[in-house]
Amino acid sequence: MINISDKTHQKILQEELQNVSNTLDKREGSLIYTSLSAGAYALEQFYIALALEQQQTFIATAGGEYLDNWAIIAGITRKSATSAVRLGVFNIDVPIGSRFSTPDNALDFTATEKIDAGQFQLTCDTSGSAGNDYTGEILPITTIQGLTSAQITDILIPGQDEETDESLRTRILDGLNDTPFGGNIADYKTKILALDGVGAVQVYPTWDGGGTVKCSILGADFSPASPELIKEVQNAVDPPPNQGLGYGTAPIGAQVTISTATALTINVSAQLTLAQGYDIGQVQGPIETAIGAYISEISQAWGTPIPGQPTGYSLSVYVARVISAILTVTGAINATSVQLNGADVDITLTETSALQQIPQLGTVTLSV
Repeated sequence: MINISDKTHQKILQEELQNVSNTLDKREGSLIYTSLSAGAYALEQFYIALALEQQQTFIATAGGEYLDNWAIIAGITRKSATSAVRLGVFNIDVPIGSRFSTPDNALDFTATEKIDAGQFQLTCDTSGSAGNDYTGEILPITTIQGLTSAQITDILIPGQDEETDESLRTRILDGLNDTPFGGNIADYKTKILALDGVGAVQVYPTWDGGGTVKCSILGADFSPASPELIKEVQNAVDPPPNQGLGYGTAPIGAQVTISTATALTINVSAQLTLAQGYDIGQVQGPIETAIGAYISEISQAWGTPIPGQPTGYSLSVYVARVISAILTVTGAINATSVQLNGADVDITLTETSALQQIPQLGTVTLSV
């Protein structure tokens, strides 16, 4: 790669002046100096643009549409933003196509499919993860005769924002380093991760004998996948009742089972030393947020295999990292007697073909 980082206006100008005879007036303010300075400035702008363009020629530093072009070479595309699908619970059956709004009118939802009596799939009109957040009462946008109760509850399929450059870059590199082909592990991962609503996948070949494959998935929010998402992915990969016949993306002869992880609740307790003027009430929320961010970081690595072991996965929650998260909060000076699920030891989650676990933050009990 050409090093053009030193091509500044001053450096270019000095190089140009050195090529001018000393018998000529090239002092600052002279005609020669002024003319060359203007040209040096234009060249500096050119080199700045060239440096940016040079970055876009490498997967490691490319971004935006340039990275999209690299993705095409790798045979993948950036995931677009998708809408959250939520569970709506009503006192009556509402018409398909009925629209509802949150009380602050921030989000609208449309009834798209009946699940059971008084229960419907509600698809958020706004794409992205925003549709995952609200739970509670919703209001009909148009009058529905007999409707007295309308609630939005569970996330059936989490909405996801447009894929970030870093996420896309990781998929590109994974696809180039482990070539997806003919039903190998990389092939299953590439095709399943490309499906809307899927955030991670673990692949277990021959988990129930020859020709069987288990693919355990997480939703786009890196939490256990809903039955609706599992069904969608199953139908895309190896639809029942004709499993193994190649009607999905899985090759002929492969019987694929789509499952999801089991949430393992992590309860945290700690004794704190607080800065003067702080009490538990002031730090409780921020500490829960900080520990939650650490748990989320762990969850996002759930689908990453152990180096050198394509079907081996390992996930742990460390006491030291929980302490570190607590101490990032203003007002928390020290944390002792930190326990996870009642013990002061790290928790290693089970990641096998029989059981896959994902950490989920439970209660955070703090004392001084």
